[in-house]
Amino acid sequence: MRTELTIDGLAQGGEGVGRCGSRTVFVPFTAPGDRVAADVPEGEGTGHATLLEILAPGSARVEAPCRHFAGGRVEAGPPPDHHCGGCEWLHVRYEAQLAAKAGTVKEALRRIGRLEAGSYELRPVLGSPSALRYRSRAKFHFDRESERLSFFRRRSHAPVRLAECHLLVPGLDALREEVGPALAAVRLAPREVVLEWSDHDARGSALLAVEPTAAARGRAEGMLGRVPGLAGLVLRGEGGAPALVGEPVLRHERSPGRPGDGLQRSRPDVFQQANRGANALLVAAALELLAPGGEEVLELHCGAGNFTAALAARARSVWAVEVLGPALDLAREDLRGAAGVRFFAGDASKVAAAFAAEGRRFGAVLLDPPREGSKGIGRVLRALGSPRAVYVSCDPATLARDVRACLEQGYAVRTVQPVDMFPQTHHVEAVVSLERRP
Repeated sequence: MRTELTIDGLAQGGEGVGRCGSRTVFVPFTAPGDRVAADVPEGEGTGHATLLEILAPGSARVEAPCRHFAGGRVEAGPPPDHHCGGCEWLHVRYEAQLAAKAGTVKEALRRIGRLEAGSYELRPVLGSPSALRYRSRAKFHFDRESERLSFFRRRSHAPVRLAECHLLVPGLDALREEVGPALAAVRLAPREVVLEWSDHDARGSALLAVEPTAAARGRAEGMLGRVPGLAGLVLRGEGGAPALVGEPVLRHERSPGRPGDGLQRSRPDVFQQANRGANALLVAAALELLAPGGEEVLELHCGAGNFTAALAARARSVWAVEVLGPALDLAREDLRGAAGVRFFAGDASKVAAAFAAEGRRFGAVLLDPPREGSKGIGRVLRALGSPRAVYVSCDPATLARDVRACLEQGYAVRTVQPVDMFPQTHHVEAVVSLERRP
């Protein structure tokens, strides 16, 4: 049913939010302040509508620079290279994006963590140094028909054959343009492709989701001659060890533009933050809140050492825990010879519990778990007797769940620092400092 409504805000899933009588209605590709016509399904309760027309743009709306984005563009039977799913908010002014992300973190802590506003310090969101051209890595689909790398259309597996992407750093965007035709030329058809680019090394690497047979390795070697900016590849099948072709390990400046702050090794099959500039802000915020000067620190889920080097420069010692694999290998190589750093391979919670059972105590704990969070971390912190901890999260819901568990074990939230790692999307990171109550 055609309905006119005003968009009041942005939802965590990326859609605009309006009211139709007593109903909450979500409308994609809308911005706060927009007056729109939407096809609202009949019924009661929350509704998900289809945008029909922008009647009057709001002050938060901007012109999207990308030809593949369809925010506000209403078409019958949209062409295959519109409605790209890579961005959600390319049509939304950046300040409005930051405000929405702050609200997401605050609401998750209230609703799930049961933390009322005012019971802790909520700092303003740290915005990304660049709202566009910030990604140094991205995952793509290989469209064999067009011989191009693509993203999927929103809520679809239909390919958007990319001619440009305004989220990618220029080197990565240029690499994307070359890799698709090169895959076709050597007759490789990976299920997915992850590309990574290092501005420091001025080269890139790729993860190809293919079985690493001898034939596939030979074809991958042929790609290196066709794409000068591609230094190496990782071939990874459904199971077994990956195969390395060329030199896929890259080095990133820990603080972009300041190589003196150190370099970090990376590989496209190992988790690494895609926004190097925002990551430097994230690390600095975590270290400021943890204040590990002169103490023994336990780092859980250390990954490839994103926080470990900064901790090692300030703490008396760092015990860093990560599941055995290439991420741990890269971290060990980066920090070989660093005084006071010890690495432990294993499940973070189990290793921490073993330390507690041995009577090991740490002045502070830093953890950066994957999206599913760290269930049971409250009990672990209590068992370790740690007076304070910093929790870094990429998912407000699991963060709030785990924070609540920490509160139940005698900890209090002191400060929450949101960080925008992914402009033009609804995703938001947060750093939370916890202190044990007397």
